[in-house]
Amino acid sequence: MTDFQWITLGLGLALVASVWAFNSWQEWRFKKRAAEAFAKNHPDVLLDTPKNMVRQGEAAVRFEPSLSPLATPAEPVAAQPNLLELSESMELAVAVLDPALDYVAEVHPGMPVDFAVIPAVEVGKRVRMLGLGESDEWEVPRAGKRYDELRIGLQLVDRQGPVSEAQLLLFCEQWKTFAESEGGVASFPRREDKLRVAKELDAFCVEVDMQIGLNVVTSRNPFAMNRIRAMAEGAGLVLETDGLFHARSESGMALFSLADRHHRPLDALDDTPSVTLLLDVPRVAGGEQAFDRMADLAQQMALTLGGDLVDDDNRSLKPADLAAIRKQLETIYGRMDDRGIPAGGVAALRLFS
Repeated sequence: MTDFQWITLGLGLALVASVWAFNSWQEWRFKKRAAEAFAKNHPDVLLDTPKNMVRQGEAAVRFEPSLSPLATPAEPVAAQPNLLELSESMELAVAVLDPALDYVAEVHPGMPVDFAVIPAVEVGKRVRMLGLGESDEWEVPRAGKRYDELRIGLQLVDRQGPVSEAQLLLFCEQWKTFAESEGGVASFPRREDKLRVAKELDAFCVEVDMQIGLNVVTSRNPFAMNRIRAMAEGAGLVLETDGLFHARSESGMALFSLADRHHRPLDALDDTPSVTLLLDVPRVAGGEQAFDRMADLAQQMALTLGGDLVDDDNRSLKPADLAAIRKQLETIYGRMDDRGIPAGGVAALRLFS
């Protein structure tokens, strides 16, 4: 073989050896990283969750019913734990603070703090608080008590929209300052994660947030208030201090209301040309039945008073239109159930307030 051939052969062998050595080094490095990763004492997400991190659990815009199809339901939030398996202290925690709805700060003061020194934090969203008392039980803080630990929840979403980054920053700064003033520390969830949760949750709430109004109007003589009152009371509605007639469940939960269409207190009127029956969809449990009752009363009033049943755009509402609205209600309530936020439940009353 010529010198050129020997040189070419040598270069080829060197190239093969280099490739083999590089691949061997890559394999050794991968095995080393894998071994290190599995050798670390990682916490088990299910088994090693801190005991104090259990799941803890209220002027709307008027939306007219839309008869268009709704979007596909989003993934449900985590199910609430069985309250029968929890102590009364933990039941309270579940009812007051909920990581799915709140940005929950934990404050660990250097020494137990008196209720009187706990600041009132205002950031534009609902704030709720629990304190770990000297009896090692969680409770809503009250005067004359001292607390070893505080948990403060900033609600992520309400009918004004999602919490903002500025609100979260202000919330964190105020509780961090308080904790440090008491010789302790405060811990917070990642703001970026909670802002993303708030945005997604608010998008869902917007899709199901609806108030259905059925209006009874006249183009002739106004309706006498004594006749309206007689019909309302005959249907089981009660005139309350806000000047509206309210239908309530046996447990006292709101179902729907009867109001003057121009927002005047009914007890201050002798007559009116129009009234509105209003159902706040996400805040009413068993809303389909409540709508049936409301629609029956609206049709009866229109017939008895000689008025017309119309929507907010003064378009006549026929039985077929009412049936279509009820069908949409079933879809909305199904979506809320799938999401783990049943209408009229604790979470719904908080989100749609």
